[in-house]
Amino acid sequence: IMDIYLTSTNKDKLNASKNILTKFNNSNIICIEYDSKIMGGQHYGLEETKLGCENRTKHFSNNENFISIENGFIKETETIWYDIAYIYIRINGKIYNGWTEKRYFPKYLFNNTPKLIEYFETYSITRFNQLNNCVLEILNE
Repeated sequence: IMDIYLTSTNKDKLNASKNILTKFNNSNIICIEYDSKIMGGQHYGLEETKLGCENRTKHFSNNENFISIENGFIKETETIWYDIAYIYIRINGKIYNGWTEKRYFPKYLFNNTPKLIEYFETYSITRFNQLNNCVLEILNE
């Protein structure tokens, strides 16, 4: 059995990562929480989001298989922001990576997680669908 480490214990990230099990038979996912080393925890901007995602994998020095997923907030205009995730995967030495689709939201919701989740579920797609769609796309490349 091949172990694939997920650098988070978040249920949406875990459920989206389970698609990998269909491509890599006889494997299982082990969740381990690793810090993104980004101050404050919330990632802002594409660079910081990608860096946080990659930082979570720095301790894998023996060619371990891993999945790292990081969401970040991006300012498009003064009033319009979007949520996006970067997904970084290494399995059997091969790198798979990519960005999810954007989930737009008004700036006033950006510090209110419950309202933001409610907004996404009403006007956009869920975080699970955002991540799941991207994992499937990455694996089909």
